[in-house]
Amino acid sequence: MKLNSYFKKLLITVLIAFFSFSLANAKTVLRTDEAAIGEADPAKATDYVDSVLMFNIYDALVDEDRGGSGGINPLLAESWEYSNATTLKITLKDGIKFHSGNTMDADDVVFSYDRLMGMGQGFSFLFGSVTEVKALNSKTVQITTSEPYAPLVASLIRLAIVDKEAIQANTAAGDYGDNGDYGEAYLLTTSAGTGAYKIVNHDPNVKTVLAKNADYFQGHNAKAPDEVIIKYSVEAATIKTLLVRNEHEISSMWLPNEVVAALEKEPNVDIIPIPRPGAWMNKLNNRKAPFDDVHCRRAIQLAYDYDSLEKSFAVTDTLIAGKKSSGPLIPGLLGYDANKPAIERDIEKARAELAKCKYNPGDFTLDLAWIAEVPYEEPWALQLQANAMELGFDATVTGLPWAKFTEQVASWENTPHATVVSVVANFPDPDGLLYPQWHSSTGGTWMSAEWANDPELDALLEKGRAETDMDERVKIYQAANQLIIDNAITLFITDFVGMQPVNTAVSNAQTAGTLTGYGTMGRNLSFRELEIN
Repeated sequence: MKLNSYFKKLLITVLIAFFSFSLANAKTVLRTDEAAIGEADPAKATDYVDSVLMFNIYDALVDEDRGGSGGINPLLAESWEYSNATTLKITLKDGIKFHSGNTMDADDVVFSYDRLMGMGQGFSFLFGSVTEVKALNSKTVQITTSEPYAPLVASLIRLAIVDKEAIQANTAAGDYGDNGDYGEAYLLTTSAGTGAYKIVNHDPNVKTVLAKNADYFQGHNAKAPDEVIIKYSVEAATIKTLLVRNEHEISSMWLPNEVVAALEKEPNVDIIPIPRPGAWMNKLNNRKAPFDDVHCRRAIQLAYDYDSLEKSFAVTDTLIAGKKSSGPLIPGLLGYDANKPAIERDIEKARAELAKCKYNPGDFTLDLAWIAEVPYEEPWALQLQANAMELGFDATVTGLPWAKFTEQVASWENTPHATVVSVVANFPDPDGLLYPQWHSSTGGTWMSAEWANDPELDALLEKGRAETDMDERVKIYQAANQLIIDNAITLFITDFVGMQPVNTAVSNAQTAGTLTGYGTMGRNLSFRELEIN
């Protein structure tokens, strides 16, 4: 009996030790999803899901401040300084390792830039002012621009640094001359970055599986997932079921409102509002009568029913997927002022402005458009129609296919009087949003459908590009923000607020900086900072 008792105790001790060891060494998995397919090549990635992948797999020389202050911090770079107005010298950190184990140096930075520009895809358009990137030594990179360009450092957040040695060792025949395919085929199934996670398996139409990079130089949260599975284009009903069953941790921000509203009632799901670096706008054609008259633009600006617009974004009584705008400086960008009052409707002031306009509203039928592929834009165009008719205008509303719209905006004559579009920030500097939309030299693109021609605004935007003092740049862009509002160049519908459904297994979702608004699309979801229980 005593012997039996001894073996029973021994067995219990062994089992406890086994299960304790198993629990301590269990692999934690984060399961998430995105609406679109994922691009794993940093020289080709541009979409939201691509950005999520890039910021977790690859590092850039710089990163932005947590929470969207607009500040820029070193990442792979140790420091940087301008030798003169057009020459930037960057010193790299020591000992940074790629997923392959290769050590990063200046040649990798030069190669990453050359590859991006050589392929001519992705975010290559951000570096049009760059004339040369060269290695001065193994730790120092020099970037030269054709003219002073203050947003350069911020734009470097979109230059993912890749492993030159690994890519060149896995280059196949291709379309890029001596560079073959530049490692395109290789990067379909693997990663060549320094980031917190690396690719285990990648099928861009189905799912991507990532594994923790145990040697990551910034480390991971103690409870960060060991593995991340990103599934693509999963039906909303399926995602809802998986979240409720604790078989999914984080959903995309693209679920229909009715699904988000249903998930809010589930005890094991939190809905986290996340300010996103973008906005919905109604672009007014400033060169086409009657909106070539500032008083007419101000009249329509004051007549627009912003309260109704904001209500149209309501998911529930307490969850609103949009925030009334205070102008073109959106949350996350340098110069954004959270205390600046939102634009408000005032129909009496609208009529007073219209009285100053040189045109008779009864002489015009306004053509108001929305993008046909985005049906939830239609109510915002219809709201503008109703408000314009209050002022005495006639107005038609048309859903324009994207291809047709981008064709029409090539000339101001064919550009609609107003068109609903969404605009997002690709990097955390106001230049990236303001200059391509409202500088008079940029007319002819969907972003510049205003056909703005304001010399004072042009001067501010040019000054913002050339000024390197951040405090001065804040003043410049806040002045530009106010000028765009004062001259009613654009109607601002709402700033983006994403609704992120998160299973309560992610214990720090409400407080993690990773789920705070940033000034760059896709930067908000950093897997290494999450806690999975």
